[in-house]
Amino acid sequence: MTSWRDHESDQQPGGLEGDFRSPQAKFESPMTWSIHLARMGRVSLRIHAVFLLIAVVELLRASMTGGARSLAWAPTATALACCFLLAWFHEAVRASALRKSGSDLDEWLLWPLGGLSNATPRDNGQAPSTWVAAAAWMWQAVLGLLLGIVLAWKTGRFVDGAIPMPWSLEGFRVLSLTHSGWLIETLWLLQWCNMVSLSLQLLPAFPLTGGRVLMARLQQRLSWSEAARTTAKSGVVVAVLLLVASLAFDYWMLVAAALVVWISSRETLVRAESSDAFELHAPTDRVPTPRQADDKVEIDRILEKINRGGMASLSFREKWKLRAATRRRRDGGGGNR
Repeated sequence: MTSWRDHESDQQPGGLEGDFRSPQAKFESPMTWSIHLARMGRVSLRIHAVFLLIAVVELLRASMTGGARSLAWAPTATALACCFLLAWFHEAVRASALRKSGSDLDEWLLWPLGGLSNATPRDNGQAPSTWVAAAAWMWQAVLGLLLGIVLAWKTGRFVDGAIPMPWSLEGFRVLSLTHSGWLIETLWLLQWCNMVSLSLQLLPAFPLTGGRVLMARLQQRLSWSEAARTTAKSGVVVAVLLLVASLAFDYWMLVAAALVVWISSRETLVRAESSDAFELHAPTDRVPTPRQADDKVEIDRILEKINRGGMASLSFREKWKLRAATRRRRDGGGGNR
């Protein structure tokens, strides 16, 4: 059976933060729910179902009376286009930084806060540096600074002018009353989307920049599986907090963010446990019982299935059995019991 490390470096689809590289969407693996948009050279551009869901809901809301976070149909469509461009920009910068560090990013899976795509590891097996993990966020901050300068000059306002508040679109309504023109309004919406992205990307959870940075820092002193498990658990906490915030502030888009963070974190936990299961599932001198032998055959089959098709190919039952075997082995009871 091909070793986990060799296959993970060379052929393994998906990876950290969940499996998304699948030839077709799988109901039990939400990370595969995406649509192929285009191919740019050797890069495949895909859009996640969460992005499409947000777009449909916001356009439907725009057709009704707007609230504090809802606009008319035209500016709503413009804002969604700005989100797409920012997500594309985020992934383009991250792909460039990863390529310079020796990794590769041949598939971009976009959602409103950037990308869900995973890089092919470097040949030397080292984790990306903190700077590489934060590169896209930093360039988005530079873009925000440039947009802020232009908007401050054109609007004469700093708060809700050069720097829009992420939780409100009131600044756009004030701007539209001044008849600033479509270009300034579009720049304001681009800056608003950028502020929302920059704010949420700081959270220490996959697939956000904060989670990537945390993972890079932890890998400097922990093993891959330990770092991934710690970061994923942080992501579960962040997902719960986002859900609470969405209820407290009546901001439904945070529910979508919480959903993606939770799914990504849970997929990473499963992947870390499966990695441990492979490393701990080593032969021993002890003669196994018939049940232990049957369990070993089943775990070997699951690990081989991961090698062929990635975590996305596993059923719920197989993931559960893999986690159970990992916990038994980690607790000292053996992976085959």
